[in-house]
Amino acid sequence: MIRRMFSAVMLCALLATMALTPSTTSAAARSPEEVPATLPPFTAKYFQETQHNAMNSFYETWRRTPNALFVLGFPVSEPFIEQSFTEPGVFYRVQYFERGILEEHPENAGTPFYILGRLMGNKLIDGRAGEEPFQPVANPGDGTWDDQTGHTLRNEPAPFRGFYQNNGGLSVFGRPKSKQFQERNQATGEVYWVQYFERQRMEWHPNEPDAKFRILLGLLGNEYRDANQQGNQAFAPTGPAAMPVAPVAPSTPSGPRVSSVTYGFNAILYGQGSAWQNRGLAFQMTKDAGVDWLRQQIRWQDLQSAPGTPCHTICWGELDAIVNEASNAGVKLLFSVVKAPTWATGNGQNGMPNRDHYDDYARFMGAMAERYKGRVQAYEIWNEQNLAWENGGRVANAGNYVEMLVQASQAIKAADAGALVVSGGPSATETNRADIAISDLTFYRQMFGDPRFRDAVDIIGAHPGGASNPPDSMWPDNPGPGPQFITSREFYFRRIEDVRSIQVAAGLGDKPVWITEFGWATKNNTPGYEYGNRISQQQQAEYIVRAFEKARTEYQPWLQGMFLWQLNFAPRWKVEGRNEFHEQASFGVLNADWSPRPAYNAIKAMPK
Repeated sequence: MIRRMFSAVMLCALLATMALTPSTTSAAARSPEEVPATLPPFTAKYFQETQHNAMNSFYETWRRTPNALFVLGFPVSEPFIEQSFTEPGVFYRVQYFERGILEEHPENAGTPFYILGRLMGNKLIDGRAGEEPFQPVANPGDGTWDDQTGHTLRNEPAPFRGFYQNNGGLSVFGRPKSKQFQERNQATGEVYWVQYFERQRMEWHPNEPDAKFRILLGLLGNEYRDANQQGNQAFAPTGPAAMPVAPVAPSTPSGPRVSSVTYGFNAILYGQGSAWQNRGLAFQMTKDAGVDWLRQQIRWQDLQSAPGTPCHTICWGELDAIVNEASNAGVKLLFSVVKAPTWATGNGQNGMPNRDHYDDYARFMGAMAERYKGRVQAYEIWNEQNLAWENGGRVANAGNYVEMLVQASQAIKAADAGALVVSGGPSATETNRADIAISDLTFYRQMFGDPRFRDAVDIIGAHPGGASNPPDSMWPDNPGPGPQFITSREFYFRRIEDVRSIQVAAGLGDKPVWITEFGWATKNNTPGYEYGNRISQQQQAEYIVRAFEKARTEYQPWLQGMFLWQLNFAPRWKVEGRNEFHEQASFGVLNADWSPRPAYNAIKAMPK
């Protein structure tokens, strides 16, 4: 099963660390006994498919790898100590996976490079340099030649060049190490056209009925195991590891040791040239706060006012400048794409499109992903679709939503295999009226119960509440201070724990979660948000930092992203709306004059 699924998705973001080769240091272990003890987090996930545990930082690396089953496959060993084949005489703790081998590098402790991947393609062709397919060739002058390895990368007879370019390129596959040639697959006995790269081997199956499975990648971890690890007990089937499933977080002088979380703000990036907008400052303050992501809502209706071929009718306008400036500033983007044009809804409103226009939405998303490939890192498909007012006056049907999600996801991945697809986060509510809302927990159950959902998303989006309740409080055992908005779990940040329970029960516990909206309002004059008047700006700062802390320490390894609502709505409301106390402004971490509120300074100072 995994062999067939792998070629569907190869993310350009695949373990940037795997592009690095380990470097020998003065602390290199020259014997197995010198290898240092593994560092926290001490955690494990057992895979019945191979009867092995992915362990500790190997598991952390696995779970942070989008589409890990496609990229690394299942674990096929327990961790053990082995001599490196790239550094003879140096020993590392390793763990084998179906498609690769991961090494633990103590010299890189505290950096993203603690776990590195081996150059498995190079290893498999050891001793074959004298064979004709591996001999360098002269530059044919057609742009297909790699000047460092002396090999070409072509689309004939097998379409390897297109696959390489569309599925991660150099960072995923490395450079070509052979020409295309025919070779017998040891596992099947069949002869296929193949080409070797530093990290992988491509294999062409032209008779495969489904086009997306005509190029397959090698199970290189399995192959190296079979050739070199006979009798090694680390590969013997085992049971679940007897260790805690939560990371250990010991104290250090600089604060608690925590797991990695994606930090983001929701922001308004449109409106450059207006009296209230300063997009360059928004990017600068984002980076200065130690935050790397911004979430921007994109309204489909604004970019495609008429039906037809997208490239003829989409007006990208200011969005091009937003994407270019974010890329130049080193800020990653999550686009939440909502509000269909009226021609796609049939009722004159701007909710989700009719089913007849799901393909139009998918084409629009595909065109966006193609245009901004590598510069927009993630797409969230709709927003709070369980609310009627977010959907043209009607609550979305979960089955229809998943159908739209599937089509949009496929279009995005076809255009940019490295982009992440996030499901729209339902709003936390227990209201159940077709013209107002449906419970977010009900909507999650319906989405998760659709078998199409799993393959359509890389990340599950969520929007827990907060009202005026501290992030550690929860109804009924530890309610907030009140007097209102306390007697339902919908009003609490810890609503995310209820979502997680439903996710696990649905068999989706391996899917990471991003909270794409959360936050606490302060003093405002908007009806329905009066609870914010009970929260001072200092309390807002404390609640936000505590929520981030819970994500880093208590909700690991599954909660991998947090996008605060929000950064810079206050300047717009003061200048354009003439109401700096609107509820949207009150959620912000910047004042109307762009000066930092206590929450901004607290986020800037907190451990990340």
